[in-house]
Amino acid sequence: MPRLFIEQLRTPGQGVEGVFQVAEKDLRTTKKGALFISAKLRDRTGELPAVMWDATQALFAAIPQGGYALVKGRLGEFGGALQIVIEAMRPAKESEVRLEDFLAVGPGDPEEQLAQLRSILDSVERPALRALVAALWADEALLRDLARAPAAEKLHHAYLGGLLEHTLSVIETAVVIARRYPKLDRDILLVGALWHDLGKTRELAYARALGYTDAGRLVGHIAQGVLMLEEKIEAVHAAGTDFPEELANVLRHMILAHHGVHEFGSPKLPMTAEALALHHVDNLDAKLHAFWRDVSADADPQRRWTSFNKMFGGALYKGFEEPDDENQGDREGAV
Repeated sequence: MPRLFIEQLRTPGQGVEGVFQVAEKDLRTTKKGALFISAKLRDRTGELPAVMWDATQALFAAIPQGGYALVKGRLGEFGGALQIVIEAMRPAKESEVRLEDFLAVGPGDPEEQLAQLRSILDSVERPALRALVAALWADEALLRDLARAPAAEKLHHAYLGGLLEHTLSVIETAVVIARRYPKLDRDILLVGALWHDLGKTRELAYARALGYTDAGRLVGHIAQGVLMLEEKIEAVHAAGTDFPEELANVLRHMILAHHGVHEFGSPKLPMTAEALALHHVDNLDAKLHAFWRDVSADADPQRRWTSFNKMFGGALYKGFEEPDDENQGDREGAV
């Protein structure tokens, strides 16, 4: 049976056979006392809930959460939603796992995007900030991580290269915003935009599958970003360039405040114009990317609205289609 990806699983009764990442797993008990496994299976195209009846403790323990399993079963339906009904499952052998089936890659060229990023940041004028950016450019390992990391596990730009794509988009928009609002400190806004999500290179795991590192779960990318800023400021000092403490505090604040509200994990609310601008630019890029992704991934391409979208709190309007000339003529001629 040819491998079907999750995005191709649409019809109840379809056969399912292949290697999937076990994103979540839970061993539960039915009302009659039988064990069953509730799981979420994932590949590069999406994620589906799954259930395996008549499971055992030994099988549950053998299946690695976050790892890969060879699954055989069929597509079922429960509560109006699709799910995979697993008939047989075992841990996948390393030779059976094709990483390209699980790690989606962004559409851009990382080398070109890094070059664009460098070109914009070359316009930074303040000596301390130029030295800070130079310290980042000198860190080849960090640049490799920036070029490869996703921007999120699920929410937006959740593919290899997504962090660089998102960072470049935020900085390019920040350039436009700074031109429209000249009271903004352009240098601080651009460097803050560069740094705001840099901690995701340590927060997210992306070698074998998208997920979170231990440091990501314990510390998070916001705090990691501040720690990385401290490391590079120390490098600037060591190279003989002064870095004013007030300037350092302003940059720390931009990282700490870029989520905008406490409910979204922001330790501080934006208290500078540059932090406020960065928050809205960052949020705009993330939300538009998620909007267009969810619209294009909707199960029914013919309908005008998507199904309910949890992120946006409702269905999304896909837009209208211009009538073709023939139909337009019919309407114009009708009385």
